[in-house]
Amino acid sequence: MKTNTCVCLICYKPNDIWIDFLSKFTKYDIYIVIDDNSADYKKQYSVFSNINIIQINNEECKKNGFTNMNFIMKKEITAWEKSIYYFSTINTEYEKVWFFEDDVFFYDEESLLHIDSTYDNSDLLSNSYTENVNGHKNNWHWNSIDIRLQPPYYAAMVCCVRISSKLLSKIRNYANEYHTLFFLEALFPTICKVNNMKYDTPTEFKNIVYTKNYADRDIDKNNLFHPVKNMTKHNYYRNMLKN
Repeated sequence: MKTNTCVCLICYKPNDIWIDFLSKFTKYDIYIVIDDNSADYKKQYSVFSNINIIQINNEECKKNGFTNMNFIMKKEITAWEKSIYYFSTINTEYEKVWFFEDDVFFYDEESLLHIDSTYDNSDLLSNSYTENVNGHKNNWHWNSIDIRLQPPYYAAMVCCVRISSKLLSKIRNYANEYHTLFFLEALFPTICKVNNMKYDTPTEFKNIVYTKNYADRDIDKNNLFHPVKNMTKHNYYRNMLKN
């Protein structure tokens, strides 16, 4: 039986290794949100019946206030804005959504199901977060982030997160009110905490970090890993763990 949680892969263009991996999932509905609109990827991958390819026009996001989540990319709209817009506004049927950037590695869907069973009621799952009590601007990226809320503010690595429909609706409300969002690493934790929602940081997320070179012995079936940018390594690690 399928869970009322889905998996969303966020990418610029789809990668066949990810497509092949996600096509084998049976417990989660699968969505791939693609930044690039130069091709019709839905048609290209139509043979994979369990994978929903989502492509959204940049103007639609901008018109609805889903902008400015990733100033580091120097782009107003990325696949992140499209993903959060899609699951907060267009498709709101899921209680929770797993969001992954494509350089996150995990072994299989059982890895996610195990975390889901332990943290069923959490509104946000991520690696550990930090608190900016007074809204100061003198470290991290705070000087580049405009938040239309009173502090405290919060920040976390969010290239892999699980977000509840309740938190997604709060993010949508912010976009509708202010016609913009703000840097995703502050957005998810801050909106969650200021609304007194349930925020957990499972140990399985401890390797969701900015940069790390993994040795084979570091990789296991239970935890999530970032960054693993070489896609062939994803296949290599899965075969290694299987054997």
